[in-house]
Amino acid sequence: ARQQPYLAAALFALVPVAQPGLGTFAVDKYWRVYLDMDAARRWGVPAAAAVLVHEAHHVLRAHADRAVRYAVRRDERMLWNVAGDAAINDDLRDDGLPLPPGILPETIGEEPHGLEEVYFASLRRRRAEGGTDPLCGSGSGGDAVPGEIDEEPVESGRDGVDEVDAEAVRQVVAHEVVRAHERGEATSPGLVRWARDLLAPQVSWRRMLRSTLGRTVREVTARPEPTWNRPNRRADVAPDVLVPGVRHVRPDVAVVVDTSASMSRSRLDAAVTEIGALLHRHGARDLTVVVCDVEAVRPQRVRRLGELVLTGGGGTDLRVGIDAALATRPRPSVVVVLTDGLTPWPPAAAPGTTIVAVVIGDEAPLPEGPGIRAVRIDESC
Repeated sequence: ARQQPYLAAALFALVPVAQPGLGTFAVDKYWRVYLDMDAARRWGVPAAAAVLVHEAHHVLRAHADRAVRYAVRRDERMLWNVAGDAAINDDLRDDGLPLPPGILPETIGEEPHGLEEVYFASLRRRRAEGGTDPLCGSGSGGDAVPGEIDEEPVESGRDGVDEVDAEAVRQVVAHEVVRAHERGEATSPGLVRWARDLLAPQVSWRRMLRSTLGRTVREVTARPEPTWNRPNRRADVAPDVLVPGVRHVRPDVAVVVDTSASMSRSRLDAAVTEIGALLHRHGARDLTVVVCDVEAVRPQRVRRLGELVLTGGGGTDLRVGIDAALATRPRPSVVVVLTDGLTPWPPAAAPGTTIVAVVIGDEAPLPEGPGIRAVRIDESC
């Protein structure tokens, strides 16, 4: 708490439970932290304190609930635990905490400052084998450790922390993290991102989507193009000079749909319906649609998104879908990407093209870059 005062509320909310022989520390989803004091003595006081902070992060970041939302299967809990450990340890290392040897992003072949869901999606694709299963308890979204208490707390705060109090603690810590960051105190980028996401006001995704996509399409239709099929309205000013007329064209729009294993048809329905209506309203008629997981299938030309034939179900790399859309003729001026966000993104949109990323759910950060606009669809709204 002295080293990271903004985490004090979370650390003091933990309910300690002695667990000799465990060999490590662990936490359950009710904020009960299981402590093996022999392990603590082996690590030393500074490292043991860092491990305690690590366990607090699991429940602070709601790893157990996020595992459920992300449909982590029972046989994948170890991979989810590894992903969570890598994200947490990366942030604690940034803050200078003296952790004992453990899992870091580079240990699993990933870049630093990533999200747990992104790390897990990569691990799920590779199905990493071998190694020792980390023991962080059910509060990490992993398996329960031996001796873990399976009951909800009778009295929140004394026997554990219920979900109402847990959310209150998260709010307090998030505010403290943001204040510390604004004061210039050392706070890891991952923790600041978590705090800002938690405190961000909820705005109707439909309103955001209408604004983002509508503005993008209007910008395209507002660009005049020269044409010799229509006389110039000012031709009589200089009758001896041939001047082309102008026309405002309908936008050429391509839609790239993520059909990887982490997406389901039900998650796409609301967004597909809204996007189809918006594009029709703004003059887009025939649409080029590319369905994609790690490979792009042949583009489909449809009048309505409801006519889509969805295939796929593997991993995710929507860059190939975006490239396939850009290879169609006429070349689209707007590429709408429907995804859960667990994909690599191009660093920028191609010249003359705008990418509108519609990210469903909160498993991944929104993409950024020149020519890229993004909107998140909150599945709870």
